[in-house]
Amino acid sequence: MRARDLTITYPSLTLDASADEAARLLAEEAVEGVFVQDEQGGLQGCVSDTTLLGFLLPRYLAEDRALVGMLGEDVADALWQRLRGRPVRDLLPAEAKGLAEVDGDDTLVTVAATLARTGASLVVVRDEDGRLLGGITTSRLIRQLLGAR
Repeated sequence: MRARDLTITYPSLTLDASADEAARLLAEEAVEGVFVQDEQGGLQGCVSDTTLLGFLLPRYLAEDRALVGMLGEDVADALWQRLRGRPVRDLLPAEAKGLAEVDGDDTLVTVAATLARTGASLVVVRDEDGRLLGGITTSRLIRQLLGAR
């Protein structure tokens, strides 16, 4: 089996797309991230489900469990307001590292090595012409490797 065989197509948005759209895609699609591309199709990053949550929750809330425990569910609506009028580019981590990438022809062992080396939970898969095919998550890869036993 090759990387392309395990690849899932991920939705993609431009840097200037609405942050609301990224949140909607994460909520409605069975994916852990949304790829973000520039106008020329160059991959600029990925908005993951955890990245989105990190953006929605102010740092002081994420770090103070006692304060979070005192807040009611009505605060959730206010948190979603943080997305209003913002572009997807605002959701990308400030210290964005390059995404881990493999070729569609790479073996699953190569994919595993890439994920382990980079500490990423998602690897980008490209075809022989460099076009974006999609991605493979660590959990999907592990399920496949365990099933191969």
